[in-house]
Amino acid sequence: MLMNKEWINLNRATSEYMEGAWNFVKLVERNEGYPKKILCPCKNCMNLSHQCVDEVYEHLVIKGMDPTYRIWVHHGEKPTESQLQEDWDIGDTYNLYMAAEMDSVNMDIGECKGSENVFNKNLEDAATPLYEGCTKHTKLSAIVALYKLKNVNGWSDTSFTGLLELLHDLLPEKKCPSQVNVLS
Repeated sequence: MLMNKEWINLNRATSEYMEGAWNFVKLVERNEGYPKKILCPCKNCMNLSHQCVDEVYEHLVIKGMDPTYRIWVHHGEKPTESQLQEDWDIGDTYNLYMAAEMDSVNMDIGECKGSENVFNKNLEDAATPLYEGCTKHTKLSAIVALYKLKNVNGWSDTSFTGLLELLHDLLPEKKCPSQVNVLS
């Protein structure tokens, strides 16, 4: 499906931007069979929550489109193979984790040795696809995305554990932890 993206770089107060946002939500609504809610790609929701079509439109006008959402895969756009590689490289998770950990590690060797196993496991998870053939998420990026979803929606540990247990049963080879404390 060909989607016009010119409007997303316009000033949100212009009629052209508002018309583009309206056309976007109506196209998505029509292509998805007129569901009650669609994923909201605004800067705050970042495709993590479903909203009514009118609310998605309001979010796009008030908050703007998530600038990192360049290929609209959650809204019907089919990426090319080169776009998939360009938009997300699993190595990005590995590099991000490595940089974050190296910045936070206390260079006292005695303290580093105690957390070395955790660091190495997380580093391995940052490079391991969620399941065989998965090109969108690594084990670590999936955990980060799940925690973000928990935080954005204010889920309790109990409800989040319920979700993890379900995902654990659904995913191949049990690649998802089944308890919140396993993620810590």
